Amino acid sequence: MTLPPHIRADALWLLAAKARGGAHWLSNVDCRIECVSIADSTQPVSLLDASHRHTSYVASPRSAWLRYAQDEVIRHAPLHTQSLSGIGSTLVLSPLAAMISACGIDRAAIVGNHLMSTNLYPDWQANDIKDLTGNLRELYPDRPFMMRNICPAITPQLSSALQGQAWKLIPARMIYTCDPADDSVWKHNHIKKDARLLADPSIQIIPPEQVRTSDLARMRALFRQLFIEKHSRLNPDFTPAFFELCLETGFLDLYGLRWQERLVGVIGIYQHPEAGWLTTPLIGYDTSLPQELGIYRRLMALLLQQARERQAKLHYSSGASQFKRARGGQAHLEYTAVFTGHLPKYRQLALQVFAKTLQKLAPAILSKADQR
Repeated sequence: MTLPPHIRADALWLLAAKARGGAHWLSNVDCRIECVSIADSTQPVSLLDASHRHTSYVASPRSAWLRYAQDEVIRHAPLHTQSLSGIGSTLVLSPLAAMISACGIDRAAIVGNHLMSTNLYPDWQANDIKDLTGNLRELYPDRPFMMRNICPAITPQLSSALQGQAWKLIPARMIYTCDPADDSVWKHNHIKKDARLLADPSIQIIPPEQVRTSDLARMRALFRQLFIEKHSRLNPDFTPAFFELCLETGFLDLYGLRWQERLVGVIGIYQHPEAGWLTTPLIGYDTSLPQELGIYRRLMALLLQQARERQAKLHYSSGASQFKRARGGQAHLEYTAVFTGHLPKYRQLALQVFAKTLQKLAPAILSKADQR
């Protein structure tokens, strides 16, 4: 029996990850990958035993909640105050660091983690999560359990089912969604302008079937130029092997933008047919080019166009809040779900304090950042 393309691609990702570790797909993630069954599907479980300083936030809770925030403070501070900003942010975040250590979530078994910024899930139901939690108790009796990218606006049943099994929902980031089936989306002036820009033939769209092996090194360089070199070394740093996987299996559908005979932009589209959503964990462009060329605008217009053609809802992920709001993006709080009910009481208490602290502070902080 021939497997559907997305199931085959996921299976090959998991097979290599189990054999070679997360570092096969990300150069800044050194974790083991195992698997667990849920609702007749097999999901990866990432296991980090030592949270190194430069481990990407997609595998390290400490990087996700502390290091990334600290790097952002330092990066946005004026040059002459960066050292003081680093010291100040360390003092502010130290209590959270102590809570993370106490509840042990650095060693969490992270379920459904494909080591991307955004994991997409089916809207699993209560019985699925009950069975999953029981299986995890047997497989990882000394580790907390974790599931990233939980948003009630996207998977309401899953969010409710996790809470029903005593998983704690801890605020993680502000994300944006858009439904291309809503006619009002296409009435935004920015979307109309972006569509005209995308139709401009001076920059050629390279669809997945026209991407060649010789393009992959340039695509990786464009991604790294934007997300690693410009933004943060804690972003997922996809390896050459990952780009080859995408080309060969369509794990991500790679699209390129070509200008004056060279690639100047890349986007990787991830679609989960069962979930009904589409997102982009991989985007990059030549940051040295004039802004007037609108490379980022073209890439995001291509993403929205693909969501409409595939009849999928669009998960815009996080960041660029004003840009995404101006293009129909609706803001939602996204959570990381954590379970410690099988661990010693002191770890459970530490998680309760950590969860309550972020549940109280994070929404206001994330909403304030969203308005910038």
